[in-house]
Amino acid sequence: MSSPTPNVAEKLESVAAILNDAAKGLRAGAKATPEQHAVLIEALKSTVELVNEPRDDISDVMTAFAQGTIIRLFIKWQVFANIPLDGAIPYKDLAVKVAGDVALISENIPRSQQARLCWVLVSTGVLRQEGSDQIAHTIRSRAYGHRNPLQAMMQMGFDEYLPPLLALPRYYETYGIKEPTEKLYTVKAFAEGKPGQSVADITLADPERVATFVLAMDSMENMYPHDGMYNYSWVAARAGESPDRALIVDVGGAQGNALQAMCKSTPGLPMSRCVLQDLPEVIETVKKIGDEGIKGARLMSMDFHNEQPVKGALVYHIRRCLHDFGDDESVQILQHLSDAMAPDSRVLIGEAVMDNPPARSVALVDFLLSTVGGKERTVDGFREIASRAGLKVRAVHQGKQRGMSIVECEKEI
Repeated sequence: MSSPTPNVAEKLESVAAILNDAAKGLRAGAKATPEQHAVLIEALKSTVELVNEPRDDISDVMTAFAQGTIIRLFIKWQVFANIPLDGAIPYKDLAVKVAGDVALISENIPRSQQARLCWVLVSTGVLRQEGSDQIAHTIRSRAYGHRNPLQAMMQMGFDEYLPPLLALPRYYETYGIKEPTEKLYTVKAFAEGKPGQSVADITLADPERVATFVLAMDSMENMYPHDGMYNYSWVAARAGESPDRALIVDVGGAQGNALQAMCKSTPGLPMSRCVLQDLPEVIETVKKIGDEGIKGARLMSMDFHNEQPVKGALVYHIRRCLHDFGDDESVQILQHLSDAMAPDSRVLIGEAVMDNPPARSVALVDFLLSTVGGKERTVDGFREIASRAGLKVRAVHQGKQRGMSIVECEKEI
């Protein structure tokens, strides 16, 4: 490590204070809130960044490459699934269980080769070795052992985003160094050798990919708050003015988690006066296996790229949808809402709002979205697309977690 400057020393002292507070909380038996956990993780990562030199960065990147690849292989080969949740399993027994799928864990090769993939995950703390010949789960690996949203998110991240990232140098050589916003010529379409096809068409052609995507979305939904950012009490207060008027239309609302959170946290806001809209297959799923609470809403099949069928609703809510599209398509989506609005209607856009410069997590998501033609936006970015759709940004409501905000818009007069 190079000689620390006074500024670095001060930052390290600040991080030390955060770590000390976290240690005190653990000793007292207190469980960290999601916000406290996020602060702790950021403090630990920033500590590494303070002291890292270029060679350390290169090592970290190469380690991440290896770790992510092995985790994906072990999910595919059912290695995690064959490690007991409690206790350890000898490498040779694990090899017997998965020998049909993996050659690097086998009784037929030397012990040093037998464990070489596991050893990478042991070195990074994902797995734990007991003695010299047994392997066990840690809290970081157990979720990979069965089908669940976290496992699906890891699989989707590797399968859907890594190939486009590897293709980026060739993509820019082919199309030039410009923002990839054309929906039929995304980096993803280029990487898969399918230029001229949309990301949706590519994904929908493979039912297994669709299933993984839907399951991963459940995990991502839980990463972002559904309430605490916007006060809907004014909507409830106006419910009696016009009994036939839709109060909230949740556009592209998926399973209706956000809509349920709104009604639950707002006394006097009846689900029966709300509308949940999404593609036909999503709405059919909600009708069959959705929560009973959301079934009280009006369930409507629609594509938000088309005309909005519910006119004059008090609120049109669209959450984590616009970032999947470039500016032109986002303007078209907002234009349909603008055309349907009454003079007193509001459009509420639930998205990450980027600072300048943005937080690490938001910058990463923005970069990944660029491979599928989407993007995160700054306040000015939202103002621009809103204005093009005949809307004006009225306010930006920030939640406790900086990953989500509500951009409130009204019709521009």
